[in-house]
Amino acid sequence: MTVALLPPITSAPAAAVAGMEPLAEGPRFVRTRGMSRWHRPRSGVRFTDRERTVYGCWCGYGVGGSEKAGAFLAADEPPAGELVCGTCEGRAAGAGQDDSPTGRALVFSPRSIAPPKNCPASRRGLYAELPGGRVGLCLACGDHQPLRAMGGPYNSRYAIVQHPPGAGLVAPCPFHRWQQLVAVDGRVRCECGREVGR
Repeated sequence: MTVALLPPITSAPAAAVAGMEPLAEGPRFVRTRGMSRWHRPRSGVRFTDRERTVYGCWCGYGVGGSEKAGAFLAADEPPAGELVCGTCEGRAAGAGQDDSPTGRALVFSPRSIAPPKNCPASRRGLYAELPGGRVGLCLACGDHQPLRAMGGPYNSRYAIVQHPPGAGLVAPCPFHRWQQLVAVDGRVRCECGREVGR
């Protein structure tokens, strides 16, 4: 049995995720041979150039290694009597990844998954200037917004004003969400090179 995984969100630079592919699903429980308890995977990546898989667990630990060497263990259910990480168990159930082990209604809402309150292009140069030079087309959400001079004398720039994300907000990068958007040839993409189309 597999469970759905969340995107492996990171603030690492683009070069750090170049050889990675995000995993959409993974095993229900994982651990290394040296760990004292089983953990629940929250996200996962496969390093395409090294045949290596790493799972980020709900408690913050990372479990993984070479796929061929059997560097980590995976199970649908831990063997009877073996310990399970309580932090992982509660957060996985609260986020809806699996049933609650206690039968109680649990909740956990990761902040990094929700769309941003302000458009990620706000106060940045991620716009296409429209005729007249006072309104721009936001490359991140597709809305028309005013352009203003901002930043003061030491960081002056002309940018699109802060605004809520429009209905056409681009899809998030699985690694950086909306944090590292850049404009390339009049289109927005993640700095790591992944397309973030609508």
